[in-house]
Amino acid sequence: MSSESPPAGEAFLEPVRGPQPRYRTWIRSSRLIVFAALSGLCLVATALAVVSPWFALFLVPFALFGYIALILALTVYRFSPRGGDFQRRIHELIVAKAGLPAASQALDVGCGSGSLVVKLAKASPGSTVTGVDSWGQDWEYSKDLCEDNARIEGVAERTAFFKQSGAALEFPDGGFDAVVSCLTFHEIGDVARKSDGVVEALRVLRPGGRYVFLDLFGDPAFYPSLDGVREAVGRADASIVEFGALADALPLPFPLRHPKVLGHAMVIVGVKSAG
Repeated sequence: MSSESPPAGEAFLEPVRGPQPRYRTWIRSSRLIVFAALSGLCLVATALAVVSPWFALFLVPFALFGYIALILALTVYRFSPRGGDFQRRIHELIVAKAGLPAASQALDVGCGSGSLVVKLAKASPGSTVTGVDSWGQDWEYSKDLCEDNARIEGVAERTAFFKQSGAALEFPDGGFDAVVSCLTFHEIGDVARKSDGVVEALRVLRPGGRYVFLDLFGDPAFYPSLDGVREAVGRADASIVEFGALADALPLPFPLRHPKVLGHAMVIVGVKSAG
């Protein structure tokens, strides 16, 4: 062991860290702020019950808005590194199920802040991964954010991002070796049925290519039946290898199992028919 001592002050220097990627969670911060504010206003109004007992009625909306705010806040926590990093773990699950070979062309429909695109690119040397999103004004994502994250993660040369709707992808038929999507199809507004987004995503998958889709397929508010989802996959000349609840593939703690969070989330894995 060396007996040399570091120069004065050097032992107290922290390592220099470069810029870090910024991957927003799937929960809109504006929504959390609104419900927290409504809950706070109701609580203030309840305190006025000392003036009139009618103000005590504000306890009802206070409980409702407070519960929603609590679920949203705990969900944000669970998605963060301190709360289990479940957003990253879900993306890694999709990457593992995609099994993207080296030197492939992959597409992520609804790429958000670019996290899944970056993970696919880093997991498959030589592959090029494209991400598309509409990046609506009510989301905290953007094309610039995706490109910044890809550059920081060292995969900028093998990634590309485009503003497109999942209802009408601007790519030719069969142009990708793999197509993935995470919690996007139910957000597409310009389709007759949410399952139409599945058909469109499979259109650009080459014959023999693999797909992995995670969405709220179990929520009847978006998908009337699972048979309808299966029919959409078959209509796109694809087969299903795996179709099950996200909670069966990845244990989800409270409140992620809540029906309004990921309780209805399901994963479909399959292959485009070869001919």
